[in-house]
Order: sequence, then C-alpha cells, then structure tokens
Amino acid sequence: MRRTSRMTLFALLVLVTLIAFCVVLAREIESDFGRVRVRVVRFPGELGVALVGKLYVPDIASEENPLPAVLALHGFQNDKETMDAYAIELARRGFVVLALDQYGHGSSDGRLALTEEDPTLGGNAAYQYLKTLPYVDRANLGVMGHSMGAGSTLAVAEANPDHQALNPQCGVPGSSELNNVLLTQARFEEFLNFRENQPTTAELTTNPERLAGLGLSEEAEWDTTYGSFGNGSARRQTLINTVHPGVTHSRKAVAEAVTWMNLALNDGQMDEDWIPAEKQIFMWKELLTLLALLFSLVSLMPLTELLLGSRRFTGVAGPLPDSLPDNRSYIAPARAWRKYAWLNNLIAGLSYPLLTGLGGYLLASVIPGLSMIIANGVATWFLGNALIYLLIFTIWYRRNRHKRNVTLFNMGLSFNPERLVIDWRILGKTALLGALLLGWLYLLVTISQHFLGIEFRFLWPFMRQFSAERFGYFWVYLPPALLFFLLNGGVFLFGQARQRQAETGMETQLAWWLKSCLAALSGLFFVWAFQYIPSFLGYAPGFELIGLPLLSGMIPLLLFVYLPEFAVLLFLLTWFYRHTGKVYLGALVIASLAVWWMVAGTAM
Repeated sequence: MRRTSRMTLFALLVLVTLIAFCVVLAREIESDFGRVRVRVVRFPGELGVALVGKLYVPDIASEENPLPAVLALHGFQNDKETMDAYAIELARRGFVVLALDQYGHGSSDGRLALTEEDPTLGGNAAYQYLKTLPYVDRANLGVMGHSMGAGSTLAVAEANPDHQALNPQCGVPGSSELNNVLLTQARFEEFLNFRENQPTTAELTTNPERLAGLGLSEEAEWDTTYGSFGNGSARRQTLINTVHPGVTHSRKAVAEAVTWMNLALNDGQMDEDWIPAEKQIFMWKELLTLLALLFSLVSLMPLTELLLGSRRFTGVAGPLPDSLPDNRSYIAPARAWRKYAWLNNLIAGLSYPLLTGLGGYLLASVIPGLSMIIANGVATWFLGNALIYLLIFTIWYRRNRHKRNVTLFNMGLSFNPERLVIDWRILGKTALLGALLLGWLYLLVTISQHFLGIEFRFLWPFMRQFSAERFGYFWVYLPPALLFFLLNGGVFLFGQARQRQAETGMETQLAWWLKSCLAALSGLFFVWAFQYIPSFLGYAPGFELIGLPLLSGMIPLLLFVYLPEFAVLLFLLTWFYRHTGKVYLGALVIASLAVWWMVAGTAM
C-alpha cells in the first residue's frame, strides 16, 4: 500500500474513532452517566396510529418510590430529540420524562392533519401511557411543549384536569382554569399568533388577551410568579432573550422549567442530591452530536480518496480543466464574477420566500400524498431556481462559447475537451461511488441510533434512520435537488463563475468555498437579515413591516438551519469538484444529503 493511501486510511480510522467517542460520550451525558435509564418506547395512539417516544427514568424510580413525571412535546418540523435539553435536566433531578414524536414527526406514524381528530397530536395517548408506568406518581404529572407542542400541551391539559403543571413555550397561556402555568416567551417571537398579534412582545405584560389567559387582571410582569401552587392558580411568564427556535435550548428557559416543575410537582423540595437549576449539562450532548455529524461528513473525503484510487472507479476522477496542457480554460473575469454572483443572489433571495411559501401547499393540494409542506416548498425552490438558471446559462453559453473559449468541458459537464461527450460508463461508476458514500453515512447513523439511541444532529433533525415511507419521499424530492446542485451548485459555481486555482490545494479549497458561499448564499442571508434585524432593533419582523405577514414566521425562520447547512454542503461540493473535475459526484452526494436531512424526521 502506498504511503498516501496508508495516510488516507489512517485519517479515516481517526475520524471513525472520533465519531465513536462523541456518540458514546453523548449517550453518557444523556443518561447522566448511568443515573438515568433512557430507552425508546412504542405504544398505540388513540386513532390507531403507532407512536414513538424517548423515556427518561431516574435510577431511583421504582414502584415503592414513584416519581413525578413530565410529558415533553416538540414543535413543528422537529422530533422528540428537540426536547432533550429539558428531558435531560429534569430526569437528572428526579423526574420521569417522556419526549414524544407527535403525529407525522420523527419515528411516529400518522399525519399532522390528524390534528382535526386529535388536537393533542398523540399527546393524550402519551399522557395516559405515563400513567401506566408503575414508577410514576400519577398524582403529579406535568406537560410542556414548544410551538406546535405548546398547543398540544394545552389540548392535553384540557383533556386531563388532573394535570398539576404546564409549560407552554412560544405559545399562548390557554384557559385561566388550567393548573400552574409557566408561559415561556421568546423576546423576538416570529409568529404573530404567539405574541397575541402584537407588533412586538413589549406589549404583552398588559395585553388583555394575555392577561385573560393567565387569569390576571392588571399586569403580568416578566419573571414574576402570581397565585398559588396549592390551588393550581400559580402563573408566570418568563421572557427569553432569543428567537422562537432558540427557546428549546435556552439555559434560562430550561432553568425556569426545571424550577417550575419542581415547585408544582415536588412541592419545591431540594434534598442533598438536588442539582441547582442553573447547573446544566445538556449542551455538551448537543455539541457532541454536532461533532459526530461533522466528523461523519468529513469522513467522506478520505473514503472517497481511497475509493477513487481503486481500479473499480478508474476514470471517475479526472483533471480540472485548467490542469490540462495546451487547454485554454475559461476563467470568469473578476468583474463578470461579481455580476454573476449578484444576479444569482438576487434570483435566489427573491424566489426563496415566494416559491417556498407557495410551493409547500400547492404541491400538497395538486399531488395527493405529498404532505411534507416544508419539503414541498424547498423542492419547488430547488426546481424553480434550476430552471431559471438553465435558461440564463443557455443564453450565456451561446454568446460566450466562441468569444471566451467556453466549452461544456470547462463547465464540468463533458468528458471531452473538444466536444460534448457524456461517458455513461463513468457516470455509472459515479452513481455507484455516490451510493457507497451515502451507504457509509447511513451505516454510521444506523449503528449510533439503533444501539445507542443517538442521532447525528444539532438542535434540529439532520441525519437519522428512514422509515420505509420517508425513504419513499426521499426519491420524490431527489430529482429537483439533483438538478439544482448540478446546475446552480455545479455548472454555475465551478463553470460560469469559475475561479483560478491558488498555489496549494488547501488555499484553493478555502478560497473557492468562501467565494461560493458569497455567490450562492448572500441572497438568502439578506432575506434572513430583512426579517430579523428590524425585530432585533425593537420593531416588528421585516415581512410584517411591509405588509406581508404570510411570508413571515416559518419561511425566514428556516434560514437559521439552511444557511449553515448550505455552507457545509458547499464545502463538500467544492471538494468533490476539485477531486473529480466534474460536477456529477458532488451534485449526487450533496443533493442526497440535502433531501435526507429534509425528509428523515420532519413533518408529514
């Protein structure tokens, strides 16, 4: 074995070791180093729908020593793992916690549309399941939930008057008849209905609707407790200095919830084993699962190098166009590059809120079965941008193929420098290589999730095992994503907007990646900034200020996920192009990752 191959194999083994270390340590933190038993449970829902949850049981819980319990319900597009900050911190303080995958999310069956038949989205079935556990104190049950889960929390409470504590997060307080309500409020709340249709949250301390829900008459100051836990009238609204999705992993929000549940379900008892609410470990798990995710993606690079060096994949790795002798390779002039980048960002930025918002519901109404609203919207944006760029590129290519020596080989499409040649044999090898790389990632995910219950994620579902149904959705959304990353992510970035190579491979990788981010993501960043900067300055979100509330809320909120996600994907896309000289392998792998992350655990 050549020295280079040995070093590459060594790098792969190091990355696998790091992944294993992160996963095992994340599991230890989740279980409070063995003091909490954590397992996945399955039970029937009330509508015949199979539900899945993650159960956290302190080792001191027993039939002789039943403990208070809390049901944790996630928000839209999330899964049970999103509530792990609360589950971990409550469980290590002596609470049994059940984090539920609600209908159409995570590993549970069903559809979100079942909310009409069951407004609890499976929450009531989970609440009843908790009551069947012999180590649960049935007289002391609490419910908490974020966003959509806040609505489910109130629905569960209304169906079960025996509840003793509630913590709706980024929602509304519900009825004044509910018991011991802690309302967690994001200061920069994106959704109008979660701030009583007020421009900002500043007005909520005296808002009549908010006061009526809390059962108060004059004012509900932030971080002030009213009423009594003894008769269920305790009320408190806490203001968290973050945006809507940030509440799920806010240290203050977690501390408030822990304290509230202890006061309501455990009479505020703090024995010698009590852990102060501010002493938290959950973020270490989040950081470790993030590292596991990143290390797994990085492992694609040495694995690809090893496979490209094998005889089976001969021909997949070709030279970069400007690496060939006597080849007059096209390089985009600096001025032209800036023009292309501005145009691309303008199209991407303007089309994102329109196509994602329109496409989500349009596809669901036109094509039966396409119930993934967010995936529908993103797929529409992928396809729309790809078609727009294809038109622009066709016009540009016809004008420049002779003028600037532009060839489809320079664009990363042709396998012959002189004319258009598609080598189907090499494309077949490319597809096989892409499948092996994705299979490698799926193997890592399966081992981690099946044996240790740990997903590769950070605050949001990313890589997790598919159900059979979600795997079917993967193939539905792959074609528009593949077209997008072939054209907008391939031909545009590495063909039309082609940059010069730097002196070293590392310099080239970093320079191309950063400029690709600038050329591809600036428009999306502007959409995010337009929405959030006015809110951070004390005004309403940007789209509300211009009279477009329908484009506010979920669509720009998702950019908190998509912007860093696309930045990582662009790094890999750049690397694949540099190591193959073509756009095909990178487009296949990156499109597959984008769709995988989009459909594996989110709402149906």
